[in-house]
Amino acid sequence: MAYDPQVVDATIVSDNKKNGLFEVVVSLKDRNKCRLFFERDAETGIGRVTDLNRLMKEPCPICRKDYLCNCLDRYKHSIADQALTLIK
Repeated sequence: MAYDPQVVDATIVSDNKKNGLFEVVVSLKDRNKCRLFFERDAETGIGRVTDLNRLMKEPCPICRKDYLCNCLDRYKHSIADQALTLIK
């Protein structure tokens, strides 16, 4: 069974207009939370995801580990696309 992340809620936590960096906290359907780091393109203003961190509220939905893992990095573009549609 493949993991299919579904974003339920997305909130911009910080936004730096000078350098174009911003952070979004995302709640997933399986009760996990992630923090996404974006940088804006200087010409178009569209955000591009640079990093994803899983917040340690629940075990990892993929490997079920309760500590830091990088499993969700494979899905960061999918999660970021869903999050950007919710915050606009």
